[in-house]
Amino acid sequence: MFNSELNYVIINQDSKKQKHVVLLGASVGKAWNISSLPGRVNNSDYNFEYILCRGFDKSEKLRQVIMRKGNKPDAIFIKECAAYFPGDMKSYKSSVEQWIKECFEADVIPIPTTVVPVTRLHPFKIIMIDIIRGRNLFKYGNQFKNRRNKAILDFNDWVRMYGKKNDLSILDLEAAVRYSRKNRNLREDLARIDGLHLNSKAYKVLDQIVIPALKTVKWES
Repeated sequence: MFNSELNYVIINQDSKKQKHVVLLGASVGKAWNISSLPGRVNNSDYNFEYILCRGFDKSEKLRQVIMRKGNKPDAIFIKECAAYFPGDMKSYKSSVEQWIKECFEADVIPIPTTVVPVTRLHPFKIIMIDIIRGRNLFKYGNQFKNRRNKAILDFNDWVRMYGKKNDLSILDLEAAVRYSRKNRNLREDLARIDGLHLNSKAYKVLDQIVIPALKTVKWES
């Protein structure tokens, strides 16, 4: 005997396909282990893949991912690391715009992310590390001016503005790990000793913002 109600449930379960989401990020993102996120947050609507990409320029890796013939992602988190700042901001922003354009052309949804800031004491810690290791203290400019965090926050403000202007969902990593809107430094309790890399507690915080961000995405029907 045909059970129409049971058949309806099965059909609807099958039609709810998992979304495949790629995190395209630097080596510091590897510790997040985002592929195991569904189990940690008890959500099976998405599966995740991490792609390591060294350096700010993610052009080659991104193109490889979005042009896949199999296992093509539905969306990509485009994540940059604080270590690449300060830098050529004009080039950075232009690159992100180009990557977003290429994602849409390949029918992959781009989700830009804000950059995790550094702690207030990060410049002083870097100076101490340089002294201990006998490195040039001013190789990247005057660390006391904290140019790194200023550049990161400028970039993050641009990411938010660009996302809003172009109706894009973003993953706001900064907002999750900073002290407040006024104090936008990385919380000391979420940072490792260098004030830049995240600790295990920080990744648990980031776990909690991923699914809510994905729920704001305008997926193709």
